Formats: sequence, structure tokens, C-alpha cells
Amino acid sequence: MINLTVFQAFISEVVNLLGITVIYRILIADFSKKVIIYDLLATLIITCIPFTIGTLYLVILVIYLCLYDHIRKTSNIIIDNILAMFVVIIVSSLFDLMVHYIYGWISNRNVAMYGWLIPIGKLSLSIILAILSFYFMRSKKQKLNMDAYYAFRLWKLISLLFILYICLTIIAEREGVANNYALLLLMVDFTIIIVIGSGVLNFVRSYISAQHQQQLINDYQSQIDSAHRINKHYNEIRRERHDTRNMLLSIQGYIRDHKDKEAEELLATFLQNDTVEKHYGEIDNALDKIKISGLHNLIKEKAYKIVEKGIPFSFEVNAEIDKLPGSEIKTARIIGILMDNAIEATFKQAKPYIQFALLKHSSEVYELVIANSIEQKLNINTALKFEHSTKEGHQGIGLSNVTQLVENDDHYSFSAEVKDKVIMMTCFIQGK
Repeated sequence: MINLTVFQAFISEVVNLLGITVIYRILIADFSKKVIIYDLLATLIITCIPFTIGTLYLVILVIYLCLYDHIRKTSNIIIDNILAMFVVIIVSSLFDLMVHYIYGWISNRNVAMYGWLIPIGKLSLSIILAILSFYFMRSKKQKLNMDAYYAFRLWKLISLLFILYICLTIIAEREGVANNYALLLLMVDFTIIIVIGSGVLNFVRSYISAQHQQQLINDYQSQIDSAHRINKHYNEIRRERHDTRNMLLSIQGYIRDHKDKEAEELLATFLQNDTVEKHYGEIDNALDKIKISGLHNLIKEKAYKIVEKGIPFSFEVNAEIDKLPGSEIKTARIIGILMDNAIEATFKQAKPYIQFALLKHSSEVYELVIANSIEQKLNINTALKFEHSTKEGHQGIGLSNVTQLVENDDHYSFSAEVKDKVIMMTCFIQGK
């Protein structure tokens, strides 16, 4: 029978541990040059430990993989540790099976060179398993995510399998029956793997089924809650419709009696808005200076909306404007975005304020200024970032949209600053 030299045994053990580690890294999708170097060094250090029982190297390897993941604070550490133990059991069992047949083939050949068949065989098997693992990961849609409670239960199950495998292998090595009864031990190993592996699959299937059932329950409960909300809104609409009908009947009575003042007061009370005190005339006078029909109507609509919401508002146009440099569509989009942001920002403020100014400095230089009060601190650099919005769900149109509109356009330059709880947005519109 061929006895491996010290160097052959060392290389064989290194290939054994490194092959298991590489397969594990592929399966958890953590494969890089840096990780390979760390694993190679760790494998060499572990192999240099003078254990008389080779199975203990596998225990040290699993501890290293677990500690490495813990230090890196990777997600799903428990799931990764489960996978590490499972890979060690399966790959080591396959290595033992291959070594058994190689030993049987070279037992009657007393040539030292034949001892290299052991590490070469392990290396070849490692490459095959690594390729299979890689293709398995390519077809894998997503990594299993599991609640900590269920993951720990699964970890205990696999740990039992791992401890049973290690104890069986250690006893076989100490009693010297590993070679004589190798096939029997492998059959026991694979029986343990199949039995507990089936239990693991059933556990995972039960967990996935329970998660699916819980998702269905949550969806059903969400639908019930949504139905309740819709029903509540429907009842509110019915009440408002009833109140509106009664109010219209009252106004109709005043109109029939030619009591216009009483009708207007009743309407203003219902709308919670005194149209007499709103200074629409000031806005109209200033808007008369804007002779560009599209912009005139846009600004008028936004300004009226501000007045109707009861937000204090100042409006200034210093000269008649019948033409602006740049694209009218782009200018309209900029004004619309800035005014909408100002309205949304001040709508629920205790002391809101909005200022609008369109100033003509020359026939080629115009300045648009929109300012509004703010109650909370605002990082203007963050506000200008792409797709940033302070609205819930980020469904608002942020200032970054304006910066994208004016980018690479010499007709526009945009800036914003925050000072004394006021954000001031300035856009210069100029000819070339």
C-alpha cells in the first residue's frame, strides 16, 4: 500500500480545504482576489497545525469561515454558516469516496509517485464541483432570506448533522477502520445527509409556504382596510354632496329674491374663503405687464392658487415683457416647478409666505426670483440632488429637475440659497 509523503499529505490537505472554501465562496457569491488570498493564507495556517486526526481541520475551517463572515458583518450570517457546514459534509464525503478508490487502485503499486494521484484527484473533483456550483448560482434567482427565528432553528438542525458527521469520522480515524470500512462509513454519511437533508428541504418548504400564507393574509387584510377607507371616503362625499345641495338651494333662494350680497357671503362662508378680501386685482395688474400668453396664463393660475389657499403672497413684475430669451416651454416648466414646490412647502406652515418676481434688467437679461418660507432645516446641496424630494414617498418634483433643465443651456443659470428660514430660488434668463 502506498503511504503519502509528508509533502504529498500536506498538499492533499491544502487542496482539500481550499477546494471546500472556493466552492463555498461561489455559492454565497463572495468571490474576489482579496477573498481568495485570505482563504489561501488561512488554509495554509490551518494545515500547519499538527493534528493527528485530519477531521479536526474541517472543524477549524468552518470556524474560520464563520468568523470571517462575522468580522465582515455580512448579511445572512446564519444562512451562510449553514451552507458552510453542508458544503463541508458533502464535499468531504465525495473526497473520501474518491480517495478510497484511488487507494484501492494503487495499493499494489509500490511507487511513491502514485501518491500524487490523491491531491490531483481532489483538485480535479474540486474544479468539477466549482463549475457545477457556478452554474447553480447562475440559475439561482435569489438568495434565501429567512427570519432569524426560523434561520436559527435550521442552523441547529444542520449543526446536529455536522457534529454527527465529525464524530463518526473521528471515531473511524481513531479506531483505524476508515480504510477497511470506508464504503460502509460513506454509506452511513450519505444516509445521514439524505435523511437530514430531506428534513431541511421540508423545513424550507414549510417556511416558504407559511410565508406565502402570511403574505396572503396580509394582502387580504390590506384589501379590507382599503375597503373601509373607501367606504369612509364615500360616506364623507355623500355628506358633502348633501351639504352642497342644501347650500346651493339657499343661494338659489337669495338669487331669486335678488339678494346678491347675501348669496356672495353665504358662498364665501361655505368655501371658507372671502373672495372680496383677496387681492386678485393686484395680481392682474402685475400680470398685465407679461404679454406672453402662455406664461401669463400659467403664472396667473399658480398665483390664484396661492391666494385661494390663503398664503401671504407678494407679486412683482417691474416692466412689460413681451419676449424672453431661451425656450418658452422650458421657461414655463421652470416657473411651474418652482411655484408648485413653493405651494407644497408652505401649505401646512403656521406662518407661510411666498414671493414671486420677474425682473427685466435689459432686453437680453431677465431675473426670475421665487422665495418661500421654510420651517425645517434644509440642506440645499441635498435638495439639488437627482430625484430628491422631501415629500412622503418621494413623489414630489424636486429642485434637481430645474438644475437638469438648465444644464448645458447658456440661456439659463439657476441657484438656490437658504437664509433666515427662507429659501430663495433665482433663475437668470439671458440671451447669448
